[in-house]
Amino acid sequence: MRARSIMKLIFVSVMVLVLTSCSIFGGGSDKKKEEEKKDSKSKASSTKKEDNSVINQELKKQYEMYNEIIQHKVKQENKLMKQSEERYKKLKEESEKPAQSKSEGGAGKKDKSSSDQSDSESSKKDDGNQ
Repeated sequence: MRARSIMKLIFVSVMVLVLTSCSIFGGGSDKKKEEEKKDSKSKASSTKKEDNSVINQELKKQYEMYNEIIQHKVKQENKLMKQSEERYKKLKEESEKPAQSKSEGGAGKKDKSSSDQSDSESSKKDDGNQ
C-alpha cells in the first residue's frame, strides 16, 4: 500500500509540475499570437494607406492630363475661330472690291454682293454656335 500511495504522490507531483511548466511556457504563446495579430492589422492598415496614396497619385496624374486635354481643345477652338474670322474678312474684302469696281455697271450687282455678305454672316453664326 505504501508503494501505491508513493506512486500516486509521485504521479500527482509530476502532473502538477507538467501543468505549471505548460502554463508558464505556453502562456506566452497566446500573448505572442495577440501581438502578431496586432502587427498584421497595423501592417494591413499601413499597406491600405500606401495603396490609397498610390491611387490618389494616379488619379491626380489623370486629372492633370484631363485638364491639359481640355486646355488644348480650347486653344484649338480659339485658333479655328480666328481663322474663320480671317477668312470671313478676306472674303468680305474680296467681295467688296469687285462690287465697288463694278458699281458703275449697275445696282443689281451690289444687291447680289450684299446678299453674299448676309449669307457669309449667317454661316459664321452657324460656325460660332458649333
